[in-house]
Amino acid sequence: MKKIMGRKIAALLMAAFFISAVSAKEKAPYRVSVQNTEAEGSIKPDKYNRQLGYQITDEGKSLQFVFVPSVWKIEKPLEVYVEGSFNGWAKKSPDWELKKIKNQLWTLECPVEDIKIPGNSGFPEFKFIVIGEVEYIESVCGKDITRTKKQTFEPNAVSRIPGYQMASNNLILFPEDNPEDVIKNVELSKTVKKLKEYNLEEEADRERIANFRKVPGTTSLYRGYHPYKISRGHLDTEKPRINAVNQLLKEKGVQSIITLSGNEQIDSKNESISVYVMDIRQNGNQFFVNTHYNTVYYKSASREFGEMMGDIVRFIDTHPAPYYVHCRLGTDRTGVISAVLAALSGASWEEIAADYQKTNELGIQEVRDWRLLKYSFEKMLGKPMEEVTDLQKELSTFFIENKFFSSADFEALKKKLSE
Repeated sequence: MKKIMGRKIAALLMAAFFISAVSAKEKAPYRVSVQNTEAEGSIKPDKYNRQLGYQITDEGKSLQFVFVPSVWKIEKPLEVYVEGSFNGWAKKSPDWELKKIKNQLWTLECPVEDIKIPGNSGFPEFKFIVIGEVEYIESVCGKDITRTKKQTFEPNAVSRIPGYQMASNNLILFPEDNPEDVIKNVELSKTVKKLKEYNLEEEADRERIANFRKVPGTTSLYRGYHPYKISRGHLDTEKPRINAVNQLLKEKGVQSIITLSGNEQIDSKNESISVYVMDIRQNGNQFFVNTHYNTVYYKSASREFGEMMGDIVRFIDTHPAPYYVHCRLGTDRTGVISAVLAALSGASWEEIAADYQKTNELGIQEVRDWRLLKYSFEKMLGKPMEEVTDLQKELSTFFIENKFFSSADFEALKKKLSE
């Protein structure tokens, strides 16, 4: 009897294991693969590609955008374009117009390397822009007459395949990419932290709410949120967040501030500059830089970016420590500039990427993936990060050889940021 019971239990355990394994397999996110066409020039998107809006072909060398009107619920498209992180979100660019292959299929083929430019998600992002013909009723002499007109549509992502959309944008993943990374970021992008989740008597919570922390590789450089401009006024954390920034500036003894969002005017009804920050400003120790998202991520190898970094380095060299660098949220402009300064100070890429990701803990429905920062660094270095052997040396060489700052400026910077 005991043997029979033992065999039954074993069988039940095996069955449970099998069901669990099958269930886990079924829940695994869909991963894209390279599509093979039956004949040269043929395009036959499968049920996944139709939703995702693209397919990968030509042994992984090409990407075809595929627009199927019925999937996007647009009845009479006349023109179809694609805009995305890879073309600066260009609206209706002739270079990015899809061609009508047949009534229910429009396509555009591009080299994969032209597409691998990430958005906030860390992966290429896009939307279709469609000019379509729509019918409307007009009353003329007491009679209803059906007329047509052109209308522009910019439909949100329609796919419900996990890992291939964030907010309203479609994401492009390749066979080597893991959709699980996107799924985690999507959850973070939905997170809104409330004031009651913080204990602002604790320094660690003040730093978290203010996106405030020391930059890796340095002892005298901090980064974070704006100390007086309101960016998320609808959240109950916003004013306490700004108060926390100012408290931390004082606690850390910050003497010089680098403001990357320009010298913005304050709203006298809702905003004010603290006495501590005003003293820094009046002592000539606040430096205003007006840079932009596209510059720090997509034009990091440009003269515009390099000259800005030179100005920041020379400001640090000639002003008292400790320093604070910020933009509005302490996310994009602050994220890249503080990462560059960290690298120049000797921090490793692993430390820099991990620090960049901490901003996602802010809980204001904003997410940035380290792959976006990686793209910016690779533009500067001219090669994949995996091939970089000495980040500090190679990055400083980029700035010095292009005469954005001198070797003496660089040596002074290292000394200042280690004070």
